This record gives sequence, C-alpha cells and structure tokens, in this order.
Amino acid sequence: MNTVVYSTFNHIQGKIGSRWAQFVRETGSENILLVAIDAAKYTPKAIIATFFGDILVKPFDIDSSTSGFNKLKKLVESIKEKNGLSQVVVGIETTGHYYEHLVFKCHLEGYHVRTVNAATTAKEREALLNWSKTDNLDLMAIIQSVIHGRGTSNELPSGNIVQLRKLTRARRELVAERTKTKNLVLMHMDHIFREYQGKTVWVNGKRGFSKPFSDVFGKASRYLMRNHPHPEDILVLGKKGLRELSIRENLKIREETINILIDFAEGSISLSKEQVDADIYLLIQKLDRLEFLDNQIKALEAKIEDLFVVMEGAVILSVQGIGLVTGAELIAEMGDISDFDQAGQLIKLAGTNPIVKQSGGHRPAYYGVSKQGRRPFRNIVYQVGKSLAVNNPEMHQRYLRLKERGKHPRQAYIALGNRMIRLAFSMIRNQTFYQTKDEHYILFEEINKKIRKSNVQKFFETHVSPTVCAS
Repeated sequence: MNTVVYSTFNHIQGKIGSRWAQFVRETGSENILLVAIDAAKYTPKAIIATFFGDILVKPFDIDSSTSGFNKLKKLVESIKEKNGLSQVVVGIETTGHYYEHLVFKCHLEGYHVRTVNAATTAKEREALLNWSKTDNLDLMAIIQSVIHGRGTSNELPSGNIVQLRKLTRARRELVAERTKTKNLVLMHMDHIFREYQGKTVWVNGKRGFSKPFSDVFGKASRYLMRNHPHPEDILVLGKKGLRELSIRENLKIREETINILIDFAEGSISLSKEQVDADIYLLIQKLDRLEFLDNQIKALEAKIEDLFVVMEGAVILSVQGIGLVTGAELIAEMGDISDFDQAGQLIKLAGTNPIVKQSGGHRPAYYGVSKQGRRPFRNIVYQVGKSLAVNNPEMHQRYLRLKERGKHPRQAYIALGNRMIRLAFSMIRNQTFYQTKDEHYILFEEINKKIRKSNVQKFFETHVSPTVCAS
C-alpha cells in the first residue's frame, strides 16, 4: 500500500488549515474532546462533544471568574479521563474582548484553542437552514466550525504589540470624541456669533466667502471664543482693543482679521448676549473639554512613540508619508507577522483584498474589496494609502497612474494601502529601511521630523545597521 505524504503547506485552507489537519492526523479524531464556549460578560455558556459531533454534556452555564473556569475544567477533565481521550480542543467565538481571558486560561491548561469569528458561526447556522440565534445554537455552530477546521489556533497577541494596539485604538477613540466636541463648539458659536466662522460676501457682483480665521480652533480663535465670544464683546474691544489684546496675549491676530471681526460684529444677526447666556456657558464647558482631550491625545502619542520606536515595525517610519501615529496604528493592526507566509494574508485579514468572480472561459471580473477582515485594520489601510498619495513622491505617481486607469480615489487609496502592507511586511521581516529615488530624501531627516529628538538615537540604536529595502 502506498503511503500518502502530506505537505504541511499544501492545503485548501492554506497554512492555518494544514496545521489543523496535521494536528487531527497526529492526535487521531477519536482521541479529541471538543469544548465550545460562548463567551459573555457575566455568564458564558459551554457544551462538550466528541469530534464526530456526539454531545457528551448538554449546554451549561458558568460564571466569568476563576470559579466558573474551574467548574468547566473539572467537568472537562472528568469526561476526558472517563472516555480515555488524549487532547482537549476548545472552540471560542471572538465576542468583543470577553473571550480573551478564557483563551489565556485554556492555553495555561494545555488545551488546544481554536478562536472562531462570529461571521463563521453565522454561516454555520445558515448552512443548517436555521436563521434563529440563541446561545445553544451558537454553541452548536462553534462545534461545527471546529470540526470543519474553521478558525485559527494562533495565540492572542502579547507583549509590545498588544500594548501598542490598545494605545492606538484608545487614541483613535479620543480623536473621534475630540471631533464631536469641536462640532459642538461650532454649534454653540452659531448661536452666539452667527458670522464668526465666516459668511458669504459679494465683491464686484461676484459671490465669495470670507472668514476671520483660517483655523477656527487656532490659538487666537480659541482665546476669543473663551473670553470674547459675542459680537457685543468684539465691538466693546474695537480695533484698538483687539490689537492691544493680540500683543498682550501673543495671539498674533492680523490686521485683516481684526477688520473682518469688527465688520461681521457690526452686521451680525445674532441674538443679544443675555439671550444666549446658556450657549456661552456651554461653550466654555466644551472648550474646557476640548483642551482636556488635546492634552490626553498628546500624552497618548508620547506614550505610543516611546513604545513604538524600539519595536521591529518602527522601520516603516523611514517611509515618506508614514508618520508616527499612522505607522504605529498600521503595525498594531498587522500584529505579529511571524505566523504569516506572505503579505497577501495580511491584506485578507484587513478585508482590503478585491473580490474576484470567474467562471468557465470568461475573464475574471473584479469588484470592490471583500470587507471580510478586521474593520480597524481596514480603516488604517485606507488612511495610510491616502497619506502616501499626498506625501510620498513615488506613491503619488502610482496614485496618478491609478487615476488615469479610471480608478476612483478611494480605490486608489486602498491599492496604495495594500502596497504599503506588502512593503511593511518585507521591511519588518528583513529589518530593512526604505529606499527611494527621491534625491531630496535623507533617512536621518525623515526620522528626525517624525519623533522627538530624545528618541531619535534610541531608534537608530535599536535598528542598528539595517540593510536597505527597495521601494
């Protein structure tokens, strides 16, 4: 009888599928005990079955603490010993962050853990022609997913990469909150001084737009919104008072801005100061909140920088158009690349891989991106592509060529973001710096403008003598 030789890298589900198939072959499916856990904040639920789907213990509740896990462990070990089984495989659906502690505890016990995406279990329920969703059906779907080799056996990210991911995602949340706060500030200013953000003007019969400040949240504008927000305040100060205020507080208000403010204040349709007293009070609160968020974001960025500059992924800071925060977010979402064979797997993880449909002798048709990966990863890939299109000379040329081929700007940004994933994958794996034909590019200056001077030396000491990576 011929012996079948299995390749650990030639599997219909790729590297992840081949590892699972090898594990099942070496262990023997008859020796595997399956445990499915539906993670939850307070009351996770579990079921125990054989690899062939025979239920040994019906769905039962546990609490989300050590006592609950010990209850599960005791029952699992009892069933395992009673049936003479050698391996325990635990399938856990990736629900929010509640599954993480269970994964960690199961790894400590030596269990083989398979994390299953919620989209996968949803497909399993659909395959059974059951559109209901209950905890018990979820457990059945997890069992089916594990039996079919779905999910991954990778351990949770740990060390600096998980710390960086938490910090960058926290910063993203603060930035979103700051944007909302700015919008509220503008709303209150609309009530207090309608024309403060600008208004339509006619010059020689042509319509234009005039505004006092190019940046309504700049130093001078913030000071006026906090201390002199109403048109009456501006008129009381007058041109002379505004000039003196500008000098005293070092606001650097231009003469043109002063003239526009006086003109707008004189013709304002805003209500009296007494009538908008509540808006002025709330405006001050929002400005306080905005200052607080600015300080928190600044502190977070310093923390991110200190952590990121000594990580392997920091070599991508040598790429024009990749700033500190953008680079840190990209590396945080890419995670540990050691378990990936090629950059295409990361692109699929982000869900920015194109959908291709082809049948028979027809040419393949390309649709939008799959969007089947992680949304935070996909978002930063788009932002990276957008930044490269503007700030990287060579990527800008790629962007223009994509536009000439009829690509929408969003499609071009995704294409450049995917290009950066491939480049980053190579640079990190080989610990190489970026190389460009741009004659104005100087590596030291590129790094020096992105991080604090106190970290520049630390960066080059950490990434000592990297070779050069072609773009």
